[in-house]
Amino acid sequence: MEFLSQYIKPRPENSHKGTFGTLKLLCGSNKYTGAALLCCEGALRSGCGLVKLYTQENVALPVRVRLPEVIVCHYHEFKESKANAAVIGCGISDEYENLLSDILEDIECPCVIDADGINYIAKNINILRKTNCNVVLTPHPMEFSRLTGIDVDTIQRNRVTLAEEFSRQYGCTLVLKGHGTVIATPDNKTVINTSGNSALSKGGSGDVLAGVIGSLLAQGYDPHTAAVLAVYSHGKAGDILSQEYGCSGVLPSDLPKVIGKLLG
Repeated sequence: MEFLSQYIKPRPENSHKGTFGTLKLLCGSNKYTGAALLCCEGALRSGCGLVKLYTQENVALPVRVRLPEVIVCHYHEFKESKANAAVIGCGISDEYENLLSDILEDIECPCVIDADGINYIAKNINILRKTNCNVVLTPHPMEFSRLTGIDVDTIQRNRVTLAEEFSRQYGCTLVLKGHGTVIATPDNKTVINTSGNSALSKGGSGDVLAGVIGSLLAQGYDPHTAAVLAVYSHGKAGDILSQEYGCSGVLPSDLPKVIGKLLG
């Protein structure tokens, strides 16, 4: 893919797992066990050297069975652990809210905040001004409505303008998902994605995307490039898979292998 090749770094032959970074994830809960698994697989398939999941035991069990490559730890260990990048929020529900303020204020590595992590930010928006790291937020329009207080219809009519304004105001990279996903950065590097279709409109697709962005951050990509690469390859995987299964038949769990081929 010519578009991807202009961004992808070559993987040196003389390398080891440390060469490609460590990603730590605070994901999964009693209600959403699959979110952690999908996020981890997205990260592994997109080239991260080590993936460490910090979660509850009922989430840990299926991940250990399905993805033995993942290092599974207790969620209380997340804050003190070392990593090159982090993903927070996929399927966490409200079960870690008592920990998130301290985690988000102290974390120093680049961080993707998705799903229930965004819902926490929406209730504590000023925490974005206190973070010491590069933050990538990945809201869908309803989550962006919670972040901004702007109704969804208005957001959909003004996606680029509102994404750019939010990114500048809070100093983060914003990935406003949907048809023509908008990637906006504080330094006015705005990209509108052209890949993807309705095959991605299923629960779990966003968890895979968050894992891919986090993986690329851990490998040393800057937030803008990580988001552009991840969003495009995620959408392109949906395009490729829909040719085989139809848009209705594609599962989010089908995406990571194809993304891996595109980025590999």
